[in-house]
Amino acid sequence: MSGAAAAAPAAGTFAASDAVELAVVERSGFVESRHVGSAVVLSSTGEVLSAHGDPSAPIIPRSCLKPFQALAVLRAIGDGSGIPLDAVQTVLATASHAGTAEHVAVVESILQLAGLAPDALQCPCDWPGSSAARDALVRDGLDRSPLYMNCSGKHAAMFYACVLNGWPVESYLAPEHPLQQRILATIEELTGETVAASAVDGCGAPVYAVSLTGLARGIGRITTALPLAPIIHPVGGPFVGGASVDGAGAGRASGAASVAADVFVDATHAQGATEPVASGAADDATPPARLVSAEAATLTASVLANGWAIDGPGRANTLCIDELAVFSKLGAEGVMVMSTTAASPSPGAADAAGQSDPRSTGDAEQIHHRDTAGTTVALKMLDGDLRAATLVGLTLLVRAGALTQDSVDALLPRLGLTVYGGAAPVGAIRLGAALA
Repeated sequence: MSGAAAAAPAAGTFAASDAVELAVVERSGFVESRHVGSAVVLSSTGEVLSAHGDPSAPIIPRSCLKPFQALAVLRAIGDGSGIPLDAVQTVLATASHAGTAEHVAVVESILQLAGLAPDALQCPCDWPGSSAARDALVRDGLDRSPLYMNCSGKHAAMFYACVLNGWPVESYLAPEHPLQQRILATIEELTGETVAASAVDGCGAPVYAVSLTGLARGIGRITTALPLAPIIHPVGGPFVGGASVDGAGAGRASGAASVAADVFVDATHAQGATEPVASGAADDATPPARLVSAEAATLTASVLANGWAIDGPGRANTLCIDELAVFSKLGAEGVMVMSTTAASPSPGAADAAGQSDPRSTGDAEQIHHRDTAGTTVALKMLDGDLRAATLVGLTLLVRAGALTQDSVDALLPRLGLTVYGGAAPVGAIRLGAALA
């Protein structure tokens, strides 16, 4: 050993010894690469349906935190007195977009609401992720711009929230900024965890480490959120203007110090039961109740109606949203979250048109479909590569009974899983030993 003291090991995610083989790359009958990682699937009530590797270890979700960031931003915009974001602008607030002309136009429209120029964005200059959009810029003699960076919609929406609330714009990425504090509280509120570490994302925004289980729990709460309605009486406290204060939610309030803007209600009561069942803060022993949040419900509906905006035409997240009605969001370094919705092709789905509540008619297939909506998977490929993440995520949802195999099989040929030798197919990205 040299005279210098040995550096202390850095904090980090799970080790390779704690991971499992989720996928492999096979070429001409030879497995040339193996993707190891961890994954977890939760039911709509937060029950762990399957776990692989170590989903309790902290990971940095990267852009998989964007739904939480967008939710906090939408809440903050609602606290202001400005124009609310429309559906497509809402999706851009949570997008990792491809930088097409259509994406950029929406980002510019958010900046116009904020009264700010594109050069105010503090995300890095970048080329569009879309090769066609990038080629068009080069042909026109144009250069990189923060507008084309895949996180520019998130940054523009953050700007707008700051302007409406009178918060400093220049320091909007500082961890101590009021908006970033709201985002942190939203992450902890919905994941049910205290963040394990803080870091700086590739776009310059604060990012936080949580477990895959916590990440899946939080995403599932967003995708199953109930819109605010006067007929819903939150459990554990009096009904007060659409919200209450209890052990699971802090009610709706205003001001920079207020961060938890929604409440939880017992899922059974929210779905039509006559008597509520008491529910407290969610933990491993108590499945989480349904989130009541106009903003979360709007976010999910907006994404499902505008799949192109969250990613780009022909790209994996957009395909899963458009073809399977699965809320899908990638994150850098091999992270993926997916959550089924009521429109997803579930094995138990039945045509409910013109039919009454299945719980009163005893329609088991419809009941099953309602219960599988909100099934959520969160996964991390340890090598940081996303090429097999969609395959793994969809497979885990099929095995959880939340998607039909036929619907997934129809989509797989469009996910770029074929391995070529010259122009000829010679292999494929396929499931690894842990799932095969």
